[in-house]
Amino acid sequence: MSEHPDLLALLRAELSNHDAATTGDHLDACAQCREDLAELATAHAMLARSGRTLGVVPAADELRPAPAPRRSRRGPLLLAAAAVAVAATAGTTYGVLHDDEEPAPAVAVLDPVEGTATGRVEMTPGDGGTRMTITTHDLPAAGSGRFYQAWLLDPATNKMLALGQLGPRGTASFEIDDALLGSYGAIDVSLEDDDGDPQHSVTSVLRASYDTDG
Repeated sequence: MSEHPDLLALLRAELSNHDAATTGDHLDACAQCREDLAELATAHAMLARSGRTLGVVPAADELRPAPAPRRSRRGPLLLAAAAVAVAATAGTTYGVLHDDEEPAPAVAVLDPVEGTATGRVEMTPGDGGTRMTITTHDLPAAGSGRFYQAWLLDPATNKMLALGQLGPRGTASFEIDDALLGSYGAIDVSLEDDDGDPQHSVTSVLRASYDTDG
């Protein structure tokens, strides 16, 4: 073996049993190589982890330092550290862009008006419209000939606009124009009779207020 062993080969388990044993003896006596091995092991582990995160697996020859005089042995370590920094920055940038593409929804809590059911409304903005997703908890079965209906409500005038029925599990999703959503200020869930009357039954079970300016 050379005066200073191939530490990366040791790290990657590429040495023969004889060379590995000889390298171990060298490390016992060489503090500088022990320090280099610790730095290289840390950089190699971080680079491998960053490669998996970004979907890029570096080739083996990209990680192996080229033979060089003793004074330049830290060059590959600095290169590996720089690669880790670039990978980490790229991952952070991707996360920021991804978050910008999918903004977090605004959440309004559905409080009981009658009964003990609860729920929430998630409003996710889009291009000129908002996706409204209603989820309820402990909402009793509507019963035969009845159903739950979601409405937009203007608390100041009691003007209401029917959005549609909630599903059997007490959930629903609607796409609503932003201008229309802004002309109301609350979501109402009512229990309706299947009698052909499109008007609100006046039996509200859940209600949530929202602010489109917030």
